[in-house]
Amino acid sequence: MHRGKTKVRVLITNFLFGTRSGSESVVELLADALRIAGHDVMIFAPTLRGEAQVMIHNGHRIYSEIDQIPYLPDVIHAHHISPCFIAMARFPDVPVVYTCHSSVFALEAPLLHPQIRHYVAVDEACRDKCLACGIPADMLSVIGNAVDASRFAARSRLPDSPAKALLLTKQSFHAEIVRTACRESEIELDELGPGTGAFSDQLELELPRYDIVFATARMALEAAFVGCSVVVCDARGFAGLLTSRTVRTWRKHNFGVRLLARPTTVALLMEAIDQYDANDAALVTDYLRREAPADYYVAAYEKIYRKAIKAAPADANGLGLANGRWAQELAVTAEKRLWYRIASEMQWMPEHKSISDMLHDTKVELLAHMVSLSERQNASASLMDTRTALIGEQIDQMQRDVSASADFLENLRSMYRAVVPFWLRRAGANLRARFARR
Repeated sequence: MHRGKTKVRVLITNFLFGTRSGSESVVELLADALRIAGHDVMIFAPTLRGEAQVMIHNGHRIYSEIDQIPYLPDVIHAHHISPCFIAMARFPDVPVVYTCHSSVFALEAPLLHPQIRHYVAVDEACRDKCLACGIPADMLSVIGNAVDASRFAARSRLPDSPAKALLLTKQSFHAEIVRTACRESEIELDELGPGTGAFSDQLELELPRYDIVFATARMALEAAFVGCSVVVCDARGFAGLLTSRTVRTWRKHNFGVRLLARPTTVALLMEAIDQYDANDAALVTDYLRREAPADYYVAAYEKIYRKAIKAAPADANGLGLANGRWAQELAVTAEKRLWYRIASEMQWMPEHKSISDMLHDTKVELLAHMVSLSERQNASASLMDTRTALIGEQIDQMQRDVSASADFLENLRSMYRAVVPFWLRRAGANLRARFARR
């Protein structure tokens, strides 16, 4: 289905759009590549955020209401269970290809449905997850993530010794460890990603400025694709320096969780930095630019689309039974089924504490740690009083804003982490636990 072959109308689903998540980057890449290949692409995401306007401005059709979809698609390329179900209910005669991007989250875990003709996993961990969910092996393929080669151009050759490094991360817990390793190695470090509070809409322009990048998953792939030397690590653990000997295997695991067998430590990071090899990094880049460009990625999906479209339709009774089962899992009921697991992992279902209680605990942890710091560092009483008052006022304002903010539940987790770093929350929890034992 390259140019000159049949145009396909593809509806891509995603849980939300416009927040720079990994699956959104995949949707953008897929939609761009499909359009370039001559196909007709629509995107359905029940929740849209500001960044979605950038893609709309670039000519993409993105809809947040299922009744806005202007015409019948030929195939639905689904990400995430809930928007997949909405699209299947709206277009019951349209075949579905479902892609699983995470082996962890319930939102990604595939469910059997006769309308879904084929399942795709992005790495071996996701493949095993799909098999564990009962997906037949003959209905499952592995297609690794890809990179837009025209956007992420190859950089010039790396210097013989690294001078600048970049931390790309969704979490902040290991950031200080990376900072220490770079400081000890006399390497200048910059930081980008949700875990740092700094973002870039043009990562392809940022990456060529750096010699070493600390990252996992898609961010590691993009950095190596450009030509940076990559240390695969994050807050979950450490894999090591990506080399020409490991790149084939590590790509099968999407530079992700199954490789992170050791904790991320300063010693391991400095060891990886010492192994920096500009010539070997170039071999890694050459391999990935051959194996992971977007045109190969789209060609693989085109074959699956064609097969799904030609497959015999499911019978009405089978569809009705499957839809009933999915509705029972996803509709809110007294039973804590799949809907509850999804809501919990999205931080929408605090199990034991009200939002006000959670904010109160934040305030207690902050103030307890401020007292501890003051005692250890002999801070002046006036300075302590000022800092304590400011922190208390901020948390009190958050509590007053609960009823005023429609997006509070959705943003609670990120706000909580932004206000209270992990090391501070842990210190406060330790203090409270010590007091509770007295």
